[in-house]
Amino acid sequence: MKAIVLAGGFATRLRPISYVIPKLLFPVAGKPMIYWTLDLLKRFQVGEVILCVNYLADALRKVVGDEYRGMRIRYSLEESPLGTAGPIKLASKITRLPPTFVAMNGDVVTNIELDEMFEKHKASGAVVTDALCEVQDSSRFGAVEVDSALRIIRFVEKPNVKDPGRLINAGIYLIERSLLKMIPSGRKVSLEREIFPDLAKRGKLAGFCTSGYWFDIGTISDYRRVNFDLMRTIIGKVVVRQGRSLIADDSKLAPPCIIGRNSEMGRGSMLGPNVVSGKNVQLGRNVQVANSILFDDVKIGDGSRVIGAIVGSNSLIGKRVRIVTGAIVSPGVHVHDNVRIGRGAVIHPYREVAEHVRPWAQLM
Repeated sequence: MKAIVLAGGFATRLRPISYVIPKLLFPVAGKPMIYWTLDLLKRFQVGEVILCVNYLADALRKVVGDEYRGMRIRYSLEESPLGTAGPIKLASKITRLPPTFVAMNGDVVTNIELDEMFEKHKASGAVVTDALCEVQDSSRFGAVEVDSALRIIRFVEKPNVKDPGRLINAGIYLIERSLLKMIPSGRKVSLEREIFPDLAKRGKLAGFCTSGYWFDIGTISDYRRVNFDLMRTIIGKVVVRQGRSLIADDSKLAPPCIIGRNSEMGRGSMLGPNVVSGKNVQLGRNVQVANSILFDDVKIGDGSRVIGAIVGSNSLIGKRVRIVTGAIVSPGVHVHDNVRIGRGAVIHPYREVAEHVRPWAQLM
């Protein structure tokens, strides 16, 4: 089996962090987002994965490489954005796709049962089977209408009816190779707008309702929610230590909490609850971090507090700093001693912050 992962977006809604770090390398509950996808595909016995890339492609390739857990990783570079169908056509030019293959968005985290989906796809005779997920409010995503046999009738992108239904497109597909003939080459093509309506009219577009967890990571608020929801789903009321770390005897780890390998916590410090902390993170003495995400290689000085914030990789937070709810400190930032970063403030990459930043301000 082969799989195509659509990873060519610019992640504009995850800026300013995504100016520096590709979306698929954002840490999610203890590992970069791309590895949630690759682990899912490995369980489905996928042997080759084609990553359709564009923005920050070199950074992604440097981390992921050309092999993961026995799967070959190949890269299909889009010189310009090709939508959701165009990358599939382009990827087919660098590898011969099997009669049935997987295609999926790179910004979803799920434990969907691909084996069961495959069986139902083959039994349906469909050209494409689209994974569907039930949500409380489909207006943000667009609703999917199905018949009694779970054949997709149509997509309603911005539902304006009172109750459009709760099923949405989960961004995971099983596709017959014959679909490639329907995708024009050399231009941007949308699966949802240009390809699927015709398949739906012909009764060749099936749906599969996933019953597991499914998270979409499109915005910063989504990103926060996914980390904390997934921690509660996966690890519950425990603390996960990844590899060896140096934790002072009187420091505290409050669940749920993940602390990456090669990290340090000074005396009197507290990490958690609801904290995802990456590798090589150093906390000084009497530091408090709660309801926050720390990327890799973050250093936080004595007496500082980070509550409800995101701190990007390779950032240096001085002593007695206060960073509060909704604040974003991008990668490579240096926050000097005694600085306060207000609620919802956003610091862009590689800035020196020597003065207080008022709530909701941006330091660019």
